[in-house]
Amino acid sequence: MSRKIFKKYGYDISLDEGVGAHLICWVTGLMIFFVTLMMAVNFGLSSITQSWVTGLSGTMTVEISPPLPSAEEEKISHKSRKKFNNIIKDVLTLLKDNVAVSEARLLSEKEVENLIEPWMGQSITLDGLPLPALIDIKLVPNADTKALRNSLKTLDPTVTLDSHIDTLDGIRTLVNTATLFMMLLTSVIIALAIVIISGIVRSKMLIHQAEVETLHLIGASDEYIARQFRRHTLRGTLKGALYGLVCTFITLFIICYITRTVGGDIFPRPYLTPSQWTALLLLPITVGSLIAHLTAQATVLKELSQLP
Repeated sequence: MSRKIFKKYGYDISLDEGVGAHLICWVTGLMIFFVTLMMAVNFGLSSITQSWVTGLSGTMTVEISPPLPSAEEEKISHKSRKKFNNIIKDVLTLLKDNVAVSEARLLSEKEVENLIEPWMGQSITLDGLPLPALIDIKLVPNADTKALRNSLKTLDPTVTLDSHIDTLDGIRTLVNTATLFMMLLTSVIIALAIVIISGIVRSKMLIHQAEVETLHLIGASDEYIARQFRRHTLRGTLKGALYGLVCTFITLFIICYITRTVGGDIFPRPYLTPSQWTALLLLPITVGSLIAHLTAQATVLKELSQLP
């Protein structure tokens, strides 16, 4: 099958011979590799952002500060512990009766420890450490969060309500910055590929200058000569694109295999939709081939126009 796809074209110019005969293939392969890798990372970041936004939108977290032992005592007194538990019960009652809240759930101590552990490290024991009470709530559409916050503050001034707005804004800013950087880097890679392909075509025209001039003198049109360089460049581009895609997917597989044990509590696992996988397979080859085709065409015609 591959022999039919890359079957040699009958050139009047020996483009498959000499120095740099396969340089187009290598240049295009590297371009496709980096561009496809950038696209995959961009798609992965988009999926992570979507997971974060979906998980945080429409939810809020109520935090009740834990009681602390006094300077004279090493442990929390029974009275302070009882007061803390009563505040939790009162807050849960308020939340379940509030029209802005559709669901309220008190996180267990184990769940709170699991949230804190990635930041504290597994080597640090959390036994005996005063932990806040966290209540995860889901809001009804168009909920009046200001009234809810005021109700909680009236009940107990130490109760805080986190709407995750700052977190969502930070995530969007981070992802948008990373996406912009990758787009700029991709543009630089494509620009370099255009310059390099143009230089390779010029070099091949110099190497085969005698053959080009002979064809030009016997009446061959500029389009006829340009077609040979264009087909040679396109064939090398397709080979390089396939090699680049294979290397990209091998790299992605290795990355996924290495990061398979990373927990998803804080950093969600990235995923790609079928349409994104299709874009990774088709878009780099299509764009790369088009760039190589147009670059070779423009370069050859420009050089031929300068011949006598």
